[in-house]
Amino acid sequence: MQAKVIEILTSLAGTRIEAEDKARKALAAEAADMTKGLTSYSIRSVMEKTADAMPWRLLMEDQGDGEQIKVFLKLRKRLTSQLINTTSSSSSCTIVNEQDRLKWDGVRRFLQDTDYLVSALEAAERAAEEPAPAPEPEPAKSVPARRPTPAQRKALELIAQGGVARSQFSLRGRERISSDNGTIYADTFDVLLREGWVTLDSSKSLFQGQSIGLTEAGRAHLPA
Repeated sequence: MQAKVIEILTSLAGTRIEAEDKARKALAAEAADMTKGLTSYSIRSVMEKTADAMPWRLLMEDQGDGEQIKVFLKLRKRLTSQLINTTSSSSSCTIVNEQDRLKWDGVRRFLQDTDYLVSALEAAERAAEEPAPAPEPEPAKSVPARRPTPAQRKALELIAQGGVARSQFSLRGRERISSDNGTIYADTFDVLLREGWVTLDSSKSLFQGQSIGLTEAGRAHLPA
């Protein structure tokens, strides 16, 4: 951004200074023609173009100090302060008064013409100070659904037929899975319960027998 601002300032300065140079040459050519008299228009044109070019000449002269952006901002600050604190010329010479007025008009135009460059510099500075946005988290990798083994699927089929319960058949705490249609081993049932494929009616005691059923997830693994 700073490089672009410097490029724009250089271009604007060149335009204003070139316009002053043309006006001065035109006045010199008019003054050299002894057959014609000088007009107030020619003189005023030079005064206006000189007033417009003055701030830009100051900017270009100060560029030798380096740090062109700081020089530009410092000049704006100085000219703004001078403009605020100045008073209109009260000379008895109307030409002096007019020259003074044109001078400050030139300063105002310089400040107006470069306002947007200051805004651009400030915006770039704010953007540089803002922390970089945090990278978006990678989407969580989906865990493939676990599929039952053949023995587990067989147990699900037996439970689907009904009549399956878990019970305790000795005082030593030994448990079994009873089924009218086949055998379901305890370790197989533990996997089915852990995976959420079956339900267990724990409202009854093991001595009464806790009925076992299928969940929707368990039914999903039954043959179509």
